[in-house]
Amino acid sequence: MDAIDWKKVRRFVRGRVYCTAAVLDGENVRLFPIGSLRVFGEGEGAYFELFAKPTPEGVKIDFLAVDLSPWFWFVSLLRGRFSHPPALRLRGVVGSRRDATLEEQNRWQRRVGLLLKTPGGQAMWSRAGKVRQLQFTSVQPVSIGTMTKHLKDWGRNSAPLAKGAIS
Repeated sequence: MDAIDWKKVRRFVRGRVYCTAAVLDGENVRLFPIGSLRVFGEGEGAYFELFAKPTPEGVKIDFLAVDLSPWFWFVSLLRGRFSHPPALRLRGVVGSRRDATLEEQNRWQRRVGLLLKTPGGQAMWSRAGKVRQLQFTSVQPVSIGTMTKHLKDWGRNSAPLAKGAIS
């Protein structure tokens, strides 16, 4: 298997509007939204544990990062193919829980932006809270039939870029 192009994965995740996470909690799957997922260097990441019940260290976790851009979907539907995957599945393991650094808190507040000026934004996002470290084990583009068959190796170092793909 070719090595994962973490720069490409990081750019994809950074530009997504919607991410969700899933962990196996006993016999139940627990899903929770993640607006703060970050991908770092070689398979490392982190997220703010804002609305998620704390997850034990060492638990397997899956993320789904979805591109919700209406323009991306409109153009893709007109062309009959996606220029990049509509979503990525990232699998990993939950690491340690720690306080957010000042830099991480500032970055989060910049990302939330003007929404922090609203009562709801203040209630939801004014305190960054705890950060969970992640170690990713795999990344897989979501397949949607013929619209994505040319992207099966997207995110691999040796894969050629499709025309209009995120590089």
